[in-house]
Amino acid sequence: MTSTFDRGLDLLDAVLAAEVGATGYPGNAQLAEQLGLDQAQISRMLKDLGALGLVERDGQGRGWRVGPGYFTLAAAAGDAGLLEAARPLLRGLVSRWHEPAWLSVRSGEVALTVEAQPSHWSSSVAAAPGAVTPVWCTGPGRALLLDHSEQELAELLGEVEFIGGGPLAVRDVSALAARNAADRAAGMVIADREFEHDVVDFSAPVRGGSGAVVAALSIAVPRFRLSGRSADIAASVRGAAQALEVRASSRAERTAGRPTP
Repeated sequence: MTSTFDRGLDLLDAVLAAEVGATGYPGNAQLAEQLGLDQAQISRMLKDLGALGLVERDGQGRGWRVGPGYFTLAAAAGDAGLLEAARPLLRGLVSRWHEPAWLSVRSGEVALTVEAQPSHWSSSVAAAPGAVTPVWCTGPGRALLLDHSEQELAELLGEVEFIGGGPLAVRDVSALAARNAADRAAGMVIADREFEHDVVDFSAPVRGGSGAVVAALSIAVPRFRLSGRSADIAASVRGAAQALEVRASSRAERTAGRPTP
């Protein structure tokens, strides 16, 4: 049986194929005919893909093209070294703390999960590959923005309405800048009830060779299971992020100059 996920991938492939082909940006009717689905289904699926930033209307609004989220996923998938190095570290965090752990990258105003390891004890909205969450009210989002100045945050989030999130989420750019400034020295974000009620995100930035933040490594813990372990959990997440930087860098050095198959 073909799943909704499979149909979504087929639809994304069809949009990309049409965009780079001779027909140009496809419309709903063209996509429905090509995939053998009715236009109502296509419309719903395009709306869902659009919410993830994977597709968007073309400049004239007549058809569809792949969106910025697609290129973020492609870039993340292309950095096989980062993802491969992250997997055992994420599994190690889950094994130690029995909580979900994941790796995120930024796509505009959202944090996009590109790798995740689930936990049998609990779940997290963000800890699923392809999940998108706001950058302003989540641990990984704030970790991805940790180096941004208040001016840079204002330029990025000036049109964003700070609505939703958890009870302790910030509600404007100034508050976000102040909270990030407090976390910057520690190199670690502990987002207590900022996204999900009674859940704490522990997130650390992952830096590339230039020193810029390229990803965020996170673990989510229900508050009732913290039991005085916050400092140890934070240290383990920060340590895993630092280990990921070293492993990804070492892998890149080993493969530099290797001929492409």
